[in-house]
Amino acid sequence: MNAVSEAMNLGVKLGADPKVLAAIINTSSGRCWSSEVYNPVPGVLPNVPASRGYTGGFGSALMAKDLGLALDAAKTIGAPLPTGSAAFAVYQMMLAQGHAGKDFSAVYPFLGGALAPPAKSS
Repeated sequence: MNAVSEAMNLGVKLGADPKVLAAIINTSSGRCWSSEVYNPVPGVLPNVPASRGYTGGFGSALMAKDLGLALDAAKTIGAPLPTGSAAFAVYQMMLAQGHAGKDFSAVYPFLGGALAPPAKSS
């Protein structure tokens, strides 16, 4: 999800239409579940959390928990997980900014600087 979000952010910021970019990715070696079935860009796919304000789906807090468990398991056997570590750090930042309840695909607007911290209730 993080890699797809980074690629989509880059393409969109360079002027690509997100639906066209997703179609290109999905007919190339970049094709994966996150790009084809659960695309993180609002409006690319209907009925996914990205098209519903990143509500529902698999929460960012759960993704951070699972990544943490994977990193702990890898540490016990001495297996390096540099990509997993980087993804975990991104989700930790999202949690620190109050996005624990957002779907894990909200990493797309987070990486693009468009996921503002939630308003504090008074």
